[in-house]
Amino acid sequence: MAMVIGTVDADAGLSKAIFEQMDRLLAPPLQQAVDAATGDAKTKAQEALDAARKGWKQLAFAIATGVVTHLTANMEITGIQTSGDIAATVAGQTAAAPPGPHLHEVNLTGAQRGATFTQSGTGLGHVK
Repeated sequence: MAMVIGTVDADAGLSKAIFEQMDRLLAPPLQQAVDAATGDAKTKAQEALDAARKGWKQLAFAIATGVVTHLTANMEITGIQTSGDIAATVAGQTAAAPPGPHLHEVNLTGAQRGATFTQSGTGLGHVK
């Protein structure tokens, strides 16, 4: 799975996941105030909840941006192994060579099934 920051509206990626948790934990008391209020107080309470959610979305985006940017720039992964097949084909003609200017067809195929590849430890690569 790719590390996706998401959007400032917290409608995708990590920013959405962070916002959803913040809203789940922080919204109930504000929602209770909205539900308990009447008249102008209810309107003001709803405006406060809406403003809080807007701020939480921006905060979630800022956190997601910092986390993903830091991880992709600094994460080091070691000890990875994978396996697969190696196939190589060489085809074509040889160059002209003494004793005469004639060419030879070459068609070689080699395969190694089930090879195991181990990370070299050079630290090169990309995390996404």
